[in-house]
Amino acid sequence: FSSVGMPSIRRKGVTLTAYLIVLLEARCGAHVSIVTPREPKSRGCQLSVQLDRPVKPVFAAMSEAGIVCDMREPDVIRLAPCPLYNTFSEVHTAVDKLAKLL
Repeated sequence: FSSVGMPSIRRKGVTLTAYLIVLLEARCGAHVSIVTPREPKSRGCQLSVQLDRPVKPVFAAMSEAGIVCDMREPDVIRLAPCPLYNTFSEVHTAVDKLAKLL
């Protein structure tokens, strides 16, 4: 943290989350709605994503696949690409798994 500084961490977080939004819209668009504000100044890296189906089975399958996420019943899954340790490849993997489930 101290070696890269908060501005770099925030920049990567904004970029990772923007990438997550682009992938969600491209791969899952008809099945999801992003509830979290899109403006980076109005949010951190976490996105609340409303699904077109119950969240429990989707959450269970994501967790089984090793994808760390959170859920809010009845239909919201929360994804948070953390800039200190998540990669763009991991974001892609998470969306790929979600798209296959939907």
